[in-house]
Amino acid sequence: MRVTLCSAVPHELGDLPGVAVGVGPLAAATAATRFLMERRPEAVAFVGSAGAYASGPEVGTVIVSGALGMASTAVTLGLGYQPRGAPELRSDATLVARSARPTSRVLTVAAITSDEALAARFSADWEVEHMEAYAVAFACAEAGVPFAAVLGIANRVGRDAHAEWLRNHAAVEASARTVAARLLGG
Repeated sequence: MRVTLCSAVPHELGDLPGVAVGVGPLAAATAATRFLMERRPEAVAFVGSAGAYASGPEVGTVIVSGALGMASTAVTLGLGYQPRGAPELRSDATLVARSARPTSRVLTVAAITSDEALAARFSADWEVEHMEAYAVAFACAEAGVPFAAVLGIANRVGRDAHAEWLRNHAAVEASARTVAARLLGG
């Protein structure tokens, strides 16, 4: 199975071949759908950095997505409802096995979580927060294309996340690229 890489922004790919799909779930879903239609890849792996909830992996580790979900902050806080929530998706087992990395439950949200109480609520069911993974996974699922995300954990989700991400993202993105490069060989 030949893998095509994507990321939110070009620097996450480094020297690896791939396509940037944009920041946030709407941009990522739109660009992923376009590149799936134009390139018709056999499989897709997303590469980038992410934050870990309290229940998640240690900063500095590289994980591959296992389950993927999408949450609304308004719904989570009881301030709104969705007639149909986003279905939980699963990463492709072959890509997960080829990555040789531990899996984590990855939640996509529309905005980076900085509130400690909200992060604790998300942490009850999820281990990692990422803004684009679910959007690309959903587009791939609709197109029948295998998907997995390879994410370097740059920070703990919460109030100090951005400062921690700034210190760590370059190193964990490089580590994630090393794992993603293994997927290209198949």
